[in-house]
Amino acid sequence: MSAIHMPTPSQPLKLQEQDLAGKIALVTGATKGIGRAITIELATRGASIIGTYSTPPSATLFSDLAKQLTALYSSTSPAAAPPKFIGLSCNIAAPDTTGEVTTICEALTTHFAGKLDIVVLNAAVMTLAKMGEGSARPDVVDLTFAGNVKFPVMLVEQFLRKRAFRREGRVVAVSSEGVRARRPDGGAIYAASKAALECLMRKWADELGTRPGMEGTTFNSVSVGFTKTEAYNKIPPEFRDKLEASDAAEVAVAKRIGEVEDIAGVIGLLVSEKAGWISGSVVDASGGKAKIL
Repeated sequence: MSAIHMPTPSQPLKLQEQDLAGKIALVTGATKGIGRAITIELATRGASIIGTYSTPPSATLFSDLAKQLTALYSSTSPAAAPPKFIGLSCNIAAPDTTGEVTTICEALTTHFAGKLDIVVLNAAVMTLAKMGEGSARPDVVDLTFAGNVKFPVMLVEQFLRKRAFRREGRVVAVSSEGVRARRPDGGAIYAASKAALECLMRKWADELGTRPGMEGTTFNSVSVGFTKTEAYNKIPPEFRDKLEASDAAEVAVAKRIGEVEDIAGVIGLLVSEKAGWISGSVVDASGGKAKIL
C-alpha cells in the first residue's frame, strides 16, 4: 500500500491587496475545507463575511477563524480596520428553506443594511447512492436536490425580492467535475444536482446580469476536481491512495490533486473586478484534468 497523503497544513494567514474592501460576501459552508479557504481568500482581501455552518462545533471553528483574521488586521502597522465576520447556523437541506433564508436575510439587514456584493454557494449535500442496490431512495433524491438546488433558488429569489444585490456583484457556485468526468459509481444523483446548479447559474447570468439595480452582476460555476478536504480524509486509505494516484496522473499542471487554496484562488479570481466580463461560465478548477470546452 502506498503512503497516506495527508492534507498539507493551512497556509499562514496574510493580508493581500485590499481590492475587496467594503464588499459584503456570503459564503455557505464557511468553516471547513474549501469553504474555509474561500473565507480566508475573501477576508484577507478586505471583504466582510457572512459565513454559514450547520453544527455547533463548526460555529466554534468560524468564531476562531474570525478572531484570527481580526487579529491579523490589528497586527498591521498602522493597524487596519478589520472587516466584519458574522456566523450563522443554516441547514441548507431543511424541508422548508424559508427559515434558513430568512435568517440570512435578517443578518444581512442587521449588519450590512440589507446589501451584499458576493455570494459563494459552497455548502452542499453530498450523497452516494449506487443504482440498483436500494440506496437510490426518494428521501436521498429529495435531500440532495433540497440542499444543492432548492436552497440556492430560494436564497437568490429572496435576495432579488429584497433588492439585496448591489451593482457589479459576483455569484459563484461550487460544482463538481463529476458532472462531466467519470467518477466511482454511486455519484449520479449528486452529479445531477450539481448539473442543475450549473444550469441555474447560466440562466441567471442571462436573466439577472442587467437587472435594474444589479447591473454588471456575474454568475459562474467552478468545477472542482478531487481535492484534499475533510471528506478526503474520511475515505478508506487503501481506496483513497488509488483514487488520488489515478487523479494526479491526469492533472495537467502538477502531479498532484488539488489543495483547498487552489480552489479558493480560482473563486478569488471570479469575484474580482477584473472578472467582470466572465458570466454564465463553468470554470475548471481541477488543474486541467477535466477539460471544459
